[in-house]
Amino acid sequence: MRQAFDAWKRAVTRGASTRAIAEKLDSNGPRIKRHLEESDPPVADTVIELARAYGVNPVEGLIAAGLITRSDVDRAATRDALAEVPMLQLLEEAVERERRAVRRRAPEGEQAADSEERRSRRFRRKVGEGPAE
Repeated sequence: MRQAFDAWKRAVTRGASTRAIAEKLDSNGPRIKRHLEESDPPVADTVIELARAYGVNPVEGLIAAGLITRSDVDRAATRDALAEVPMLQLLEEAVERERRAVRRRAPEGEQAADSEERRSRRFRRKVGEGPAE
């Protein structure tokens, strides 16, 4: 992980010295050296501060430092995105996905329609719509 972070830091700062980085962060060299070079893993707050000072996404620095994983980021992004979607839209999407799955699995004709209708009724019953079977 250390090599990945060092490479990220070099790329972001274009190889700037510890002193130059400290000036950019309005800090002092010993602090930057302790937080970004001697600490393993690097200090998260300072990684974020560095990224913001250089105008790059701090998430990439946190990943390079091994403080979070890409999987952590993906899960958080998915959860946040889903939280913004209205419940009705989520339910409509779930119903549509189930219909497609039923069509793929069921044979042609009435059996497929009957099976899809049964599943649809069960789904509506689970979400509180429509009569029970």
